[in-house]
Amino acid sequence: MNAILVIPCFNHGGTAAAVARAALAHGPVLLVDDGSTDGSPDPPPGVHRLRLDTNRGKGAALRAGFRYARDAGFTHAITLDADGQHDPDDIPRFLEAAARQPDALLVGVRDFVAAGAPARRRRANAFSSFWFRVETGQPLADTQCGFRCYPLDLVDRLVVRSERYAFELEVLVRAAWSGARLVPVPVRCTYTSEQVRRSHFRPLLDTVRIARLNSRLAMQAVLVPRPLRAAWSVGRAVSPRATLREFFGEHAHAPGRLAGAVGIGLFCGIAPIWGYQMLAAVALSQWLRLNKAIALVASNISIPPVAPLILWGGLALGHWLFTGQRLGFAAVTRDTVLERAGEWFVGSIVLALLAGASGFVLSYAAARWWGGRR
Repeated sequence: MNAILVIPCFNHGGTAAAVARAALAHGPVLLVDDGSTDGSPDPPPGVHRLRLDTNRGKGAALRAGFRYARDAGFTHAITLDADGQHDPDDIPRFLEAAARQPDALLVGVRDFVAAGAPARRRRANAFSSFWFRVETGQPLADTQCGFRCYPLDLVDRLVVRSERYAFELEVLVRAAWSGARLVPVPVRCTYTSEQVRRSHFRPLLDTVRIARLNSRLAMQAVLVPRPLRAAWSVGRAVSPRATLREFFGEHAHAPGRLAGAVGIGLFCGIAPIWGYQMLAAVALSQWLRLNKAIALVASNISIPPVAPLILWGGLALGHWLFTGQRLGFAAVTRDTVLERAGEWFVGSIVLALLAGASGFVLSYAAARWWGGRR
């Protein structure tokens, strides 16, 4: 293992030199100047400096630092902020942990209470950690700490498109999806009013970027099978046939689970929740760990040519349950549906249950028969 300390900075002329000088006691240091305009002084002797022509955000500064480190023959990059928030004396913790687990992505975890962090910072980190767990299924107490140790081989493999502050979050999610280990490392930090004032995090714009990224990653976590997410996270091509096999094969190897997805889809497609059938089918499939693609296809039973029959079936069944009388197809009009909305609602639920149960039984029998033939 051969690590370099990478410190991205932008207009941190008052603190970057001190942070770099303290970090130099633990290894080679690279100061990445992201187009500073405050007349930052030259770095201390022994500190390498890489200057970007214009300010492009923290993500671009980290990418440039990783390229420099890789070209210089380093295997790991330990990153820390230039504002003095992180304690360079914690660097040995990362070096020791990386020596034990060289393939793991080491993530600093701060003690916000001991550091006296502002409440809004604690809330923002808790919100980000919640979404990280939704997207990966893994708990991580601090997803926004810039004090980390990146294996450069892992960074090279990951396909990360986000920039600025969202870059660090997407790296975490993609690394988890690719199967890399994420190891928390307790670190100290300090928060002062001056540090908060020097922060270049733009509350509105950067929050929108991160929220948009979380929405995209959460949708992928729900809709895309894990093997595909792992492949796409490292840029591995997957054939259309293999893609379809993953989508329709997830949680569908046992006849009961396949039949369950069909039954849930038919129930949601016929139930009186028109406009939300697909959303309901995905949510129930996710909760019950059933195949979402099969449930989505089955929920489309209420397509326009079939919808009038479903509407009549629900109303006729509800009318028969309430009155014991039959209702012909020709008797179904807009006024009839409005007058007998309660009968239609109850009848639609009963019809959805019957269709779901029938779909389950038939699909289960077909899956057992097909499995026996194979």
